[in-house]
Amino acid sequence: MYLSRECNIIEEKQSPIGVKKLSWEIKEHTKAKHKILKNYLGAWFPIMAFTNPKIIYIDGFAGPGRYKNGEDGSPIYALKIAKEIYEAHLNRLENKEFVFFFIEANKSNYKSLQHEISQLSLPKNFKIITKNEEFSETMEKLFSFFDTTGKGLAPTFAFIDPFGTKYVPFEIVKKIMSYTKCEVFFNHMYSGVLRSKDVTDHTQLYGTDKWKYCLNKPEKLTELYAFQLQDQAGVLYTRSFNVRNRKNAHIFDLIYATNNTLGLEKMKEAMWKADPLGNFQFRDITIPGQIVLFELEPDLSLLKKFLLNEFKGKQVSISEIENFVLLKTPYLKGHIKNKTLVPMLKDDLISVLRPTGSKSGFKEGTLITFH
Repeated sequence: MYLSRECNIIEEKQSPIGVKKLSWEIKEHTKAKHKILKNYLGAWFPIMAFTNPKIIYIDGFAGPGRYKNGEDGSPIYALKIAKEIYEAHLNRLENKEFVFFFIEANKSNYKSLQHEISQLSLPKNFKIITKNEEFSETMEKLFSFFDTTGKGLAPTFAFIDPFGTKYVPFEIVKKIMSYTKCEVFFNHMYSGVLRSKDVTDHTQLYGTDKWKYCLNKPEKLTELYAFQLQDQAGVLYTRSFNVRNRKNAHIFDLIYATNNTLGLEKMKEAMWKADPLGNFQFRDITIPGQIVLFELEPDLSLLKKFLLNEFKGKQVSISEIENFVLLKTPYLKGHIKNKTLVPMLKDDLISVLRPTGSKSGFKEGTLITFH
């Protein structure tokens, strides 16, 4: 065990004596992925810490902590974001516990990670736990501890970003999601499934052998994984995001799982804020036929189409519309009123019945009829 400048760092191995020169060079699509995660953590940390005495952040494939040219790895920027939020709200958070699990199986990366964490000055109530072992191994030990003691997992956000063809058994993710207020953000790289011939690994990854029916349409593998989360793990809400280069070649898919509508809203906001420029693009691929590109000027004609398909011939409240957009489309609440309903009103696609005393806008209590 060793201590950083202020916070507690706990691990079972010796702290690093010699750290090899960093060799990982960050890729542009990794920067894009990290941007989404940063955006979301900026919302998740304060929301959860304000309302819970203890929260947990898990990075299952933590890496070396820093890239070749000095860029922060995901564990370091997670700690920095949490520290910034903690210091900005010290009066509300000084008695809260922030727990960080950083898991890295590669010994060289692990030593580098320990070194990078030790250079940070962090609050005393930040508890850092590092593990030099496989993600699944650490989680199985945690689950065994909880099952034995009767304790549960505190509100947790698990970032699962495996390297190459490494697999995370579906049962691990399912178990995480069985605890209250837990979320998973999973990098699903199905290219490894297409390359590997180990069918046992595939079945463990998806929790079913139905993956074999998707090999001719590999994009269906992400759809299968999200279905399994809802059907087998009981997850209420999932969103799937696709990252492609400008030549439309698939890079990876990101799958988010939560049982909380506020979390869903914040993750969608994080995706829209990321808005990758240059060589990459993000698309929401949650629902077949509803693929939406995240860009500075979104195509709101698709939102208009979704609303008409859902509500044509009906009179519904503005809150019903907002709920539909949040849960059933890739769009945000901010895309609804002025950007979509106002043009639809001008085009006589809807009529509006406002509450007494309200002459404009779409306040609570407003009823909209879709023609």
